[in-house]
Amino acid sequence: MKRAAIVLISLGIMTACQDAERTETYVFDEAEARSELEILKVQRWRQLYRENDTEGLTDFLADDFIIIGADGGMTTKAEIIMDLEANPWDMPEDFLYTVTGILFPTEKSAIVYGYGESTRKREGGACLHIYTSSNVFRYDEGRWRPVSSHVSDASCE
Repeated sequence: MKRAAIVLISLGIMTACQDAERTETYVFDEAEARSELEILKVQRWRQLYRENDTEGLTDFLADDFIIIGADGGMTTKAEIIMDLEANPWDMPEDFLYTVTGILFPTEKSAIVYGYGESTRKREGGACLHIYTSSNVFRYDEGRWRPVSSHVSDASCE
């Protein structure tokens, strides 16, 4: 019993030291963070979906990630991964996401917002699909990870 208590205390101290070390070595650089977040949103996220890379997406998204749809419905990370496994996405070749702004509520949280657009097929021809979105990222364990995405104003004209 005494030995188990010593092991638990030791593990607690090691964890606290690791957390303190991570906190002490993190230095917020806004320009660097903006650049990294734009690459993650515009390139990395798109690549994971284009390649239907469920393992990469599982690692990329925070465990508590959710999508809030235009209708207010929520989809969890697990549901997103299961859906992508069952229904690989055929991303339109001309899909483009444009970041229009990045806000930093704290040094370890960011809101990346902008709009996506692409040509979509629909009954009677093609249309220009446009949506706006905001994506919340959290800096944790040495990297930025998405924790939520909100999509609104989806239209196809």
